[in-house]
Amino acid sequence: MNLRRLEYFVTLAQTGNLRRASELLSISPPALSKAMKVLEEELESNLWIADGRRIVLTDAGKALQRKAPLLIEQLKQLKESLHTKHDGPQPIRIGTFEVFSTYFLSFLDRLKWDNHSLELHELLPGEVEKAVAQGELDLGITYMPIPDPDLDFLKVASIEMGVFTKKGAFKGVPQPELPFVIPVMPLQGVPTKVRGLDGWPDDAYHRKVLHRVTLLESALELCRQGRAAGYFPVFIAHEHNRRVIEDLRLERRRTPYTGRVCRSDVFIVKRKATEETALVKQIAKAIRLVCE
Repeated sequence: MNLRRLEYFVTLAQTGNLRRASELLSISPPALSKAMKVLEEELESNLWIADGRRIVLTDAGKALQRKAPLLIEQLKQLKESLHTKHDGPQPIRIGTFEVFSTYFLSFLDRLKWDNHSLELHELLPGEVEKAVAQGELDLGITYMPIPDPDLDFLKVASIEMGVFTKKGAFKGVPQPELPFVIPVMPLQGVPTKVRGLDGWPDDAYHRKVLHRVTLLESALELCRQGRAAGYFPVFIAHEHNRRVIEDLRLERRRTPYTGRVCRSDVFIVKRKATEETALVKQIAKAIRLVCE
């Protein structure tokens, strides 16, 4: 909807006279009449009728007269927001999910971040894609992509997955008999063979589930206490072990599948309508370094 035509309509509605309104707006009566005709076509409604030298608003015209001031203000604010240059760091809105973000933000150390600030949204798979598609986020980072025709999924890395327990815990217990901690919420709509938010493949053995939690940090705590096993990206376990004392470190369990390595691809999610900027390329490179 054109801001100027809305402002023309407000003036016309206030004066009730086409010629008087055109004088106030410094345009010709035919030009004003044409602009109002275009506005009516946009709204698919008749807004006014001529009554001698006066104009009379229709019911649709009266409704627009009530709503036009707010619409004009909102359109002006939108226009200003699109052209306003921010002082200080430019905010970059990134969405991912807590399973991935808890030990992942070290990728910021690899960026030229002086001119940007981070706004991080921790969401579920599907919510990340929806928020990016609707313009609520600039980028998403995921290893469980939900297809969307309006989005591009840029593969930037591949991460290895593994089963981890506290060092020395569950000695002699075969992996299929380990008590697992898994995410509370099931995963739906993902076109890969996984059963939950931790990415467990559905063609693996059936896990013995003892605990269910919402947050990754809760799962890691249960593993640190020696109460459960968890299925995590290997880089998360490495980052975790780097930050805790020796007694709380996790060790990887030997897989029952000889020669098999479980991996998940990592994607940056962006809208098709936005270009792949230098910052996107920096983030992609930083993610690859973290996941190595």
